[in-house]
Amino acid sequence: MDITKLLLYVTISMTSSMTKGVSSIREQTKEYCMTETFKPQCSKNEVILMESAIYGRMQIGKCLKAEEIETLGAGPRHLGCSVDVLSLMDEQCSGKMTCEIRVFDISDDKRQPCFSGLNMHLEASYRCISVADETRNCAVKVSRTPTHIDISRNVCGTQSQPWTLEAPIGQKLVVSLVDLTPTESQNGNGNRCQRMGYIVDRAAGRNISICGVGSREKQLYASTGNAVEIVLDRHSESNKNQRNFPIFLSFEAVGCSDIVPSEDNWLKRRDDVIVIGCYSSRQSWQLNCINGKWVGAIGNCSKEMSKSEQMRDTDDESKLSEKAEVLAIVSICGFTLAICFIIVCIGALCLRRYYIQNKAKSDYRTLNYESDFGRSKELSGQKTSSAFPTHRTGDAVNGSLAHQLPSYSLYLGQDGVNIKDNHHGQTNP
Repeated sequence: MDITKLLLYVTISMTSSMTKGVSSIREQTKEYCMTETFKPQCSKNEVILMESAIYGRMQIGKCLKAEEIETLGAGPRHLGCSVDVLSLMDEQCSGKMTCEIRVFDISDDKRQPCFSGLNMHLEASYRCISVADETRNCAVKVSRTPTHIDISRNVCGTQSQPWTLEAPIGQKLVVSLVDLTPTESQNGNGNRCQRMGYIVDRAAGRNISICGVGSREKQLYASTGNAVEIVLDRHSESNKNQRNFPIFLSFEAVGCSDIVPSEDNWLKRRDDVIVIGCYSSRQSWQLNCINGKWVGAIGNCSKEMSKSEQMRDTDDESKLSEKAEVLAIVSICGFTLAICFIIVCIGALCLRRYYIQNKAKSDYRTLNYESDFGRSKELSGQKTSSAFPTHRTGDAVNGSLAHQLPSYSLYLGQDGVNIKDNHHGQTNP
């Protein structure tokens, strides 16, 4: 399968799954008169989620005729008077596959927005949401169609058997809370987190608390990877006290799933951008993830390139070859110069060492020669030393004869070895 067919297949698959998901979530808004019955119906593995419910005399339409308003007058309690009954409808319909409520039964002393005795009607909207069937499996494959979990159920969601939610590789999960508990029932808790469980994101290495703080629907978390686990607290205060009002966790896959390239293609992805290229040529294409679909035009690596493309590639290759040759020559010259410099430095060091050693030997021989010459001259100057007896104490000569004997000293000067006549005070180089 080449990359074009693969991309087309992925796009069609994602589009069909999105279309299927939209058709399964049917939103309906309708006006129900005093003598009618509100009776919504959802399909298998779906439940009702009320969106709005208003009871009164809102506007002229199916249930309220213009002639009646002309007779009674358009006073504030004749037209435009209403009361919100969403909590009542949630308690009796939300979370169920079907329900049945007569509009006449809605009216009581607490819900009388208009004058008593006037005919009132109901305007209600709802949608059917898909719910995971925990009797079959606690692992849910999440798609772009939102999937819901009723946290009041008791099979999945334990630490030993958590809910495991997984989206296709490359996509991320968005977790939302749908809490239908009336706001007035939560006022005692203020903004305190009513912990219902926690989300385990192993890719991020963290747990995120599931809290209800009064909002009907709110986003809780966007995952780092494509999978999370859900552990629910069965003993939470929220689960105990609000059994009449269902609470759902909603999951939806966002982004684009990874594309598996063919053998002839390479692929690099960074966030919502994919670059696809050919191994056999320098061709490449970029795709962008938009609304869950990869958008962008790509070619076919198997087709032959045009002459202009071949000439451009040939020119590029020749330029690269020339640059490589120049770089090789420069590298060789630099290496040769470095070797020459090292050899010159080593030679200079050897010559310097040789010169120092020879100079030291020459000075040593000269010093020995001059020392021997001084001793011979000193001995030749002692002509009368045998005619006079001497008396020595240690190395010193006693008596007046010491002044008559010649004495020489040998020492090194700036001009070489010097000989000093200690008797006459003369110095000979």
